[in-house]
Amino acid sequence: MSGSPPPDSRTLEAPALRRAFDGLSRQLAEHDIKAHIYVVGGAAMILSHRCLRATGDVDVLEVDRRDEVLQAAGEVAREQGLPRDWLNDAMRTAPWPVPRPDTRPVVVYDSPHLSVTGASAEQLLAMKVRAGRPGARDDIQILIRRLGISTLQPVEAIHNAVFPRDHIPETNMEVIMDCLDCARGE
Repeated sequence: MSGSPPPDSRTLEAPALRRAFDGLSRQLAEHDIKAHIYVVGGAAMILSHRCLRATGDVDVLEVDRRDEVLQAAGEVAREQGLPRDWLNDAMRTAPWPVPRPDTRPVVVYDSPHLSVTGASAEQLLAMKVRAGRPGARDDIQILIRRLGISTLQPVEAIHNAVFPRDHIPETNMEVIMDCLDCARGE
């Protein structure tokens, strides 16, 4: 897919993500820590929605026991040769509106010491259309198809449910309309 980075030593595909979470779980177990992580972005597309792609990092919106988890993630990076910031919690301080809590997250990894949930298709769609990044086009198309959407109204309704105080930026509408056209086969 054109929206995902090419696989190399700095990108993560599904098996590498699972190995990283196994390592993180093992690190947390060594310190008797139990934590939950909520992932969004490319990692959620891969793990929650089985998209065949790679991602450069794991964007997390929520992290229990943040300091301990990030320290353990640093150890995993060292052990597995991953980028130091493979577990990226910068989303929580991003300059955009905080989305409403996801009511339908998908459990993507579960162990006695680590539970990872991924954003639902609706939550991801709202975030992708809100961000409007050029690489989001493929993900928006996948999510529109997965949700059976063929018109703008449901996209707007999903976005408004997640970001009730903000409208979809006008500059992102062309991408959304192109994705809807593709979903309809036009």
